[in-house]
Amino acid sequence: MTMLLRVLHAEALKMKRTIALKMVVLLPSIVVALMLFLAYAAPFTFVQNRGIHNEWAALTTAVLRLWALLTLPLYITLETALVAGLDHTENQWKSLLTRPVARWTFYVAKLIVVAGMVVASTVVLVAGILIDGAILPRIQPQVVFGFPVPWAVILRESSLITGLAFLTITIQHWVSLRWRSFPVAVGVGTVAMVAGFLAAAIGRQIDAWPQYFPWALPMLVVTRPSHDFTAVLLISGAVGLAVAGAGCWDFCRREVT
Repeated sequence: MTMLLRVLHAEALKMKRTIALKMVVLLPSIVVALMLFLAYAAPFTFVQNRGIHNEWAALTTAVLRLWALLTLPLYITLETALVAGLDHTENQWKSLLTRPVARWTFYVAKLIVVAGMVVASTVVLVAGILIDGAILPRIQPQVVFGFPVPWAVILRESSLITGLAFLTITIQHWVSLRWRSFPVAVGVGTVAMVAGFLAAAIGRQIDAWPQYFPWALPMLVVTRPSHDFTAVLLISGAVGLAVAGAGCWDFCRREVT
């Protein structure tokens, strides 16, 4: 465990002044700013479409919908590729893996870093929802955001989306470390994102298995808001741990040239 903490500390130091670290704040901020712009450009199209007593719920759903359907899959793809690329550059694995440190610690540490970045971005996104709720009444006086803020709903939905993204994180992490090429990692993530969007759309229409495609899982929170996700969360988490274990085994046995 001490060895893992040391490697994790080294990974955290690598993140300083990197694009990957800036993306933690940048992408969720873009989503929040875009929602604010849409509300300003087209009043009441998404804020008041559920009635005057549901502004917070409508705003939260609108922000999380854009985040889960489009931004989060792209964000995971970029972050895993960027974090892996730090050591793919100039084949730094040769020097790293010759050190008296267990190989699995490098794999696990990078996975923890990526997962931590996704959680941090979710925190930024939630803060952005609150900021939007404070600014919108100043832009549109007719819109009234009541108090208290429905923290339970906001935190529950954002946490579910993040938890259901764990399986996607483990798969993309494996792909990004398995192949050195940045375009390969981004290409796999992009194709999977499109497939996930289609799977979510098909599954919503016929309530079939495509909606449980890994990249479509976070979308379930916004497409099936009344569903109980306990079983899906536990199963996807278990499969994610299995994928992480398989990826770590593959990483440990692979020859570095």
